[in-house]
Amino acid sequence: MLGLKEVRVNRLDRVAFPLVAVTWALLVVGASVRVHGAGLACPDWPLCFGEVVPRIDFGVAFEFGHRVFAGLVSLGFLGLAGAVIVRRKQVGRLPVALVAIAAVVLAVQIVLGGLTVLRLLAEWTVASHLLAGNTFCLLLLLLALSLRDGAVAPVRAAVTPVQRAASVALAAVVPVQLVLGGLVSSSHAGLVCGTWPTCDGTSIAPTLSGLVGLQVFHRFVAYALVLAALTALATARAGRSRRAAALVALAVLVQASLGIANVLLGLPVELALLHNAGAGAVVLSTGGYVWETWRAPLEASAPVGVARAKPMGLPRFLLRSRGCSWVPRNREASSARTRQ
Repeated sequence: MLGLKEVRVNRLDRVAFPLVAVTWALLVVGASVRVHGAGLACPDWPLCFGEVVPRIDFGVAFEFGHRVFAGLVSLGFLGLAGAVIVRRKQVGRLPVALVAIAAVVLAVQIVLGGLTVLRLLAEWTVASHLLAGNTFCLLLLLLALSLRDGAVAPVRAAVTPVQRAASVALAAVVPVQLVLGGLVSSSHAGLVCGTWPTCDGTSIAPTLSGLVGLQVFHRFVAYALVLAALTALATARAGRSRRAAALVALAVLVQASLGIANVLLGLPVELALLHNAGAGAVVLSTGGYVWETWRAPLEASAPVGVARAKPMGLPRFLLRSRGCSWVPRNREASSARTRQ
């Protein structure tokens, strides 16, 4: 029977995962502030009109509500971070390191939030604020996964070098696309290309400069992201990494569809918010896929007994489902020769 302290350690991941979901929701609320034009509803920072609790109207409700929500998420993180640090001997070094990095990113995010207001929604502050927010959410996911692995120790099938290469490609493309998306949004370049797949009805890349060029680069990187996600899914084998790759592919395809719909329908508020939520889903699913592929052993170096990445045949499946052990015929023959 587990002791009380061990039970509490094992439950830290159950606190971390809901915090990831709440932080993702905070990103969507932040996007709603931007798309409703309420980013400067509170013209000063950290107060609002010089008051701790200002008079509430439509715009202030969005901006001030966003600040309150962010404060609650910060308090939740500080509570989780304190629990991890107190139990650092039980949880190990990785969760403690992730807590430290996340704390730094959170501090940067708070400063960027203030600069976004004080610099009157400058493009670089908006894009940096979006990138830092998604990075913080991703770090919370990695923290939750590390706490879960420490408590449960899941069995992972061996992965191939190609799978790890695909995860590296995704990890490289996703932040680039996130920055480009933030710049497109902050510079109001979402509709400078009013058609799809072409930009102006005649060419997919009429220019590579200015706002049109920014939108064109955003589209090209999106195509690269779709290709990387489908490659990850095609190269993944059975097991946890396969499910993680499928989740990435689903998130990327849905996000690409939302991007196309935003262009064709004239950037409605509802679709713009869904597109921002989809960006967070792509970041989180990619982080989960990278985690699974790099925590699993490599197929070439996997020891005997570690699940290989080949599909399980029907006879072997039937044997395992009946509780029997399966031994290859050549191993049986080798054992017989040894006994002789």
